[in-house]
Amino acid sequence: MTPAPDHCFIVNNDPASIKIDTRSEPLNKLISLYHPDSKIHFEALSTEPAFQFYAGKKINVPEMDGLPARGSRSGMCIEASRYVNAVNEEKWRPMVTLKKGQKFGSRTVYRGWKA
Repeated sequence: MTPAPDHCFIVNNDPASIKIDTRSEPLNKLISLYHPDSKIHFEALSTEPAFQFYAGKKINVPEMDGLPARGSRSGMCIEASRYVNAVNEEKWRPMVTLKKGQKFGSRTVYRGWKA
């Protein structure tokens, strides 16, 4: 069986510039997807510096209410995040370590449309 993708993609590769609270930062496009047959578009934008992408290897949704069953790889996840393992990397740690009085925050927008 082919391994299912599960990867972290870095959008901002300057860890020193990543604040603990990014809510006031501009949104960056994480990913833009388009399906030519259905004409469905999808975009994910965030102030987070990275995102995790994984395919639905373990999706197992039975048929219900007239909708067909969904199996492995019938879905995916785009999860805005900080760098994987940041807490264990000295140069990355400030982006995930909350100190007394600080507020953590970020913004993420998911949008989809058919055109």
